Amino acid sequence: MSSEASLLAAAQRLADAERQGDVRALEQLLASDYAGYDPAGRPQDRSSVVRAYADGSVRVTILEQRDLRARVMGEVGLVAGVSKLQGSQGAELFDFTLRFLDVYAWRDGRWQLVASQDTHLPR
Repeated sequence: MSSEASLLAAAQRLADAERQGDVRALEQLLASDYAGYDPAGRPQDRSSVVRAYADGSVRVTILEQRDLRARVMGEVGLVAGVSKLQGSQGAELFDFTLRFLDVYAWRDGRWQLVASQDTHLPR
């Protein structure tokens, strides 16, 4: 069912997949037409995100979310909140907090992430 509770559950599965490096779950949760921007403002698509986790160039050690809000409008869902992330991308360590807005679409009986935008928050 495409409710706010199921949308938040999908968002939690996405956070878990990122934290655990679960490529199979990422492939299920990211739409084939996913388009977003990483915290540095670089564009990303489904294949670049999946590849980064699959080859180990991105590793998330901490991903904590708070202030989550979900809104469902027909077959579109929005999830907004704040994430604290720590990990590495290549040889570079990262440790930051960001505000995010994720756009999901209800497709094939499940929520899939179709777009995302992150904004760094000051320390």
